[in-house]
Amino acid sequence: MKLFLLIILVSLLIFIQTFFGFSVFGVKPNLALIVVVATFFFIVGIWEGFLLAALAVLILKFSPVVGTEILIFSLIVVGALIIKNYLPWRNFLNFLFLIVAGTLLFYLFLSPKLIVSFLFTKELFLNVFFGILTFAFLSFLRQNKLL
Repeated sequence: MKLFLLIILVSLLIFIQTFFGFSVFGVKPNLALIVVVATFFFIVGIWEGFLLAALAVLILKFSPVVGTEILIFSLIVVGALIIKNYLPWRNFLNFLFLIVAGTLLFYLFLSPKLIVSFLFTKELFLNVFFGILTFAFLSFLRQNKLL
C-alpha cells in the first residue's frame, strides 16, 4: 500500500510537470527531482528507490534514446538515493541539502552559465519551497499511518 501511494504521488507530480507545463512566475520547478528525492526518505529498501527513479525517468522521457537531461537526472536521483543515508543531519535537512545540490548539479552539467542568473535563483527557491511542501505532506501521511 505504501509503495502504491508513493508511485501515485510520483506519477501525478511528474505528469503535472511534463504534460501540463506547471510554472510559477514563468519558472518551472523541477517537481520530478523534488518528489523522487522526497520519497526516498519514506521508503524502506533501495530497490523501491530504484523503481521510483525508473518510473520518473520513464514518465519524463518515454523514448528509446536516452537524452542528456534524462541521463543527468538519473545520475542525480540515484546519487541522492545512495548518499542520503550517509549525510549527518536529520532527514529533513538531508532532503533540503539534496534538493539544493541536485538543482545545482543539474544546472552545472546542462547550462553552467545560468547558475549566476536570476532564473537559477528563482528555480532553486521554488524547488526548496515545493520540496518543503512535499516533505511535509509525506510526513503527514506517515504520521497518520497512511505511509
